[in-house]
Amino acid sequence: MALTADKIRSFLSGLGINAAEVGDETLLFSSGLLDSFTMVELIGVIEAATGKRVPASQVTLTNFDSVERILRAFGKENQ
Repeated sequence: MALTADKIRSFLSGLGINAAEVGDETLLFSSGLLDSFTMVELIGVIEAATGKRVPASQVTLTNFDSVERILRAFGKENQ
C-alpha cells in the first residue's frame, strides 16, 4: 500500500470535511480544520497505508499541517 493524497482526502471526507476544498497546501491544524483528536486518527491512516509506525519524533506540525507536508514526510519516497 502507499500513502496518497486521495487516501488523505478520503480520511478528511470521512470527518465530514469537503475534501474537494482542501488543496495540497491547505493548513489542516493551524487553521483549526483538524485537532489533536483527529491527529491520532490520521496517524492510524498513515500507518495503515505505509505499513510502518510513525515515530513520536515525527509527529510535528511541520510534518502534518497539510496534505503536501504529510506526503513529503511519509509518502512513498520515505518508505
